[in-house]
Amino acid sequence: MTDIVGQITGAALGACVGSFLNVVIWRLPRGAFLTDGKRSICPHCRAPIPWYRNLPILTWLLQRGRAACCGRTIAVRYLLVEALTAVLFWALVRWPPSHLSAWPPNWDGTGAFVLHAFFVSILVACTFIDIDHQILPDRLTKPGMVVGVAGALLVPAAYGVLAVPSVSPANRHLLFSVVGLLAGFGSTWAVRWFATALFRKEAMGRGDVKFMGAIGAFLGWQSVLLTFFLGCVFGAFGGLLHRAITGHAYICFGPFLAAGALTALFFGGQVTVFLLETWPRWQESNPMAPVLTLSASAVALIALFFIIRRGRNAQPLDP
Repeated sequence: MTDIVGQITGAALGACVGSFLNVVIWRLPRGAFLTDGKRSICPHCRAPIPWYRNLPILTWLLQRGRAACCGRTIAVRYLLVEALTAVLFWALVRWPPSHLSAWPPNWDGTGAFVLHAFFVSILVACTFIDIDHQILPDRLTKPGMVVGVAGALLVPAAYGVLAVPSVSPANRHLLFSVVGLLAGFGSTWAVRWFATALFRKEAMGRGDVKFMGAIGAFLGWQSVLLTFFLGCVFGAFGGLLHRAITGHAYICFGPFLAAGALTALFFGGQVTVFLLETWPRWQESNPMAPVLTLSASAVALIALFFIIRRGRNAQPLDP
């Protein structure tokens, strides 16, 4: 019974946070986060929305996707963000990445939930802002880096450890976060620099670099490298599909990095076992494995450069 209460509470909290993220996604890129006031307003007629018409998920369903004030369509995006955030918060309670129970409330388990909830909220907001505006705003990525490192001091149980003999056990969680931040920031910056030199133009926005720094601050260096690998894999399939359907080469890399980060957060151990143990064993037992591996590597390399270039001729770079 206690687990069910915790999961319901997590999902309800996630829906409420998702409603707030909709405001962030709409206002932040437009520079109107504070100027539009504290109350939610209709994006069409700008009429204030009373609380009883601002219930997460339920309002959209009850009003059948239309604004009560002016009757215009409310984008399904609002429902999607709220439902997605609710599911992610529920998953954090149901399968906590820290393996610590968040309910009943306790410092380590609940603290880990709060930190991971903040992290996935950053991922959701950055994903939809990048889709809409092709930016990953500093107002989200920089606080993500700060909170990621500060969390290692406040709730070290939410983090892994970096086993360095010369560092005291109490500081190994902090080192885990700091090295993860540097690995995410540094590796993405290096790829950006190399791609820029290769293509003779800026091929990756600086927002991607800071976004990966924030991801590394929460996940550590191993998982942030896994995130980048998975982001390239997801982006390769997504980019090729997008090109086939729309004919446009440009894709946003941020959503694929976010998908890679969520995969690393919830399933990083399983993915690592598959890549480092299951896959090598299959290669040893299958005579066609070298050919398949080389082919897959070639496709992945081509896809990686396709993602890095991302058709930026006609698109603004991240600030």
